[in-house]
Amino acid sequence: MLNVASGIASLLLPSDKTTHSQFAIPLLLNEDSCCSIKQESLKAAFFKHTTLIIWDKAPMINRFTFEALDRTLRDIMCFIIDDSLHKPFGGKVVVLGNDFKQILFIVPNASTTEIVLATIISARLWKYCKILKLAQKHACV
Repeated sequence: MLNVASGIASLLLPSDKTTHSQFAIPLLLNEDSCCSIKQESLKAAFFKHTTLIIWDKAPMINRFTFEALDRTLRDIMCFIIDDSLHKPFGGKVVVLGNDFKQILFIVPNASTTEIVLATIISARLWKYCKILKLAQKHACV
């Protein structure tokens, strides 16, 4: 299992596991970006054995970040799992957590439409996502 978070939230995790450091996400992203993880690297070996990725503060990340990780995990897993090139995140379970009602990230000089198009709900991966809501049950005393 791998827990990651973005920005200041990563300080609450052991060894400051930011999404950018763990996934080697490039600073400049576009629709064709991939993470900088080589197929035979130790980091790729780690991801081959990771069964669950929990990503906190996910709604505050540009969709190109998720798509870059998706392409990278598909490439890493293609030699391990049959048909992983056709599975989101190469067949890995990825939990994207946080409140989707929080403030969106900044897209300089962008219109409202451009900002919405940069969010995860506009990503091609969104159709594979299942939304779960946490609920608190009150115990009867």
